[in-house]
Amino acid sequence: MDSGLTLIELLIALVLSSILIAALYRTFISQHKTFTVQEQVVDMQQNARATLFRMVREIRMSGFGRVAGEYVPGVGYVSRILPVQFTGTKGETITYRNILNRDTPAPGWLTIITAVNSVKHTAELLGVSSRFQIVVDKVDEVKEHALSYGQDEQNKRYYISIDGVECNQATITEDNTGSTKQYLLDLEHPLQYHYKPGARVSPIAAVSFQLGEREETGAGQQPIAENIERVSFGYFDGHGNTTLDDKAVRMVRVVITARAKKPNPLVQDREDYLRREIASNIQIRNLALVP
Repeated sequence: MDSGLTLIELLIALVLSSILIAALYRTFISQHKTFTVQEQVVDMQQNARATLFRMVREIRMSGFGRVAGEYVPGVGYVSRILPVQFTGTKGETITYRNILNRDTPAPGWLTIITAVNSVKHTAELLGVSSRFQIVVDKVDEVKEHALSYGQDEQNKRYYISIDGVECNQATITEDNTGSTKQYLLDLEHPLQYHYKPGARVSPIAAVSFQLGEREETGAGQQPIAENIERVSFGYFDGHGNTTLDDKAVRMVRVVITARAKKPNPLVQDREDYLRREIASNIQIRNLALVP
């Protein structure tokens, strides 16, 4: 005679199955939370590293284009354009006295002065009329690229770097005498070197970093990355000692604290975020070889 399951046996089977399913579900939830945490950690670290990489690249180029000028033993750098004045986003005039300016234009900011070295933002030298005038192929009057980046709107001065080896102040005049539009740059200081047509003429820009965004003269404020909770700067001289003198800075230490996008799912009793801190020491290469 065939015998079936009794009610007691069926109930026992259901209870054991429920326990097994609950254990599997609990394991799945735990593994899913762990996977979510690891995914957040990877995103956070990549975000922080990308942010730091960009800051390192740009801060390292502080003073590019010989913005700091010529180094005179016993005197220091003698610059043709420093201090520079730029018009801020609110129409105010901001003065930057060094190639690296801490707490400028506001506390917690770091502003560097550098030549913009990209094809989009540079002009081509067409010729040299005299030691006080050069001719270039373009300037951007709508401020999207080219020489307008180095403009002091209030005083109508443009700060430029020629071929990356000398800086100057210039006023710009459009030349319509020929069939091709070109621009005359009248220089405040005489040229120091000889240049051939094709040399690059770059605008000088003030690039500022602060928590939450980056600002460039003529380009406005731009976020570098999201979920950066803290950015701090340390300043050191050529001997590795901390310094309060912007002119003496030879290395900048940047410390970034990044935060995960969402709260940590492994913490239930409170809202807690995963955080990672990364740092880098940035040698100011345009000043590093000078004692």
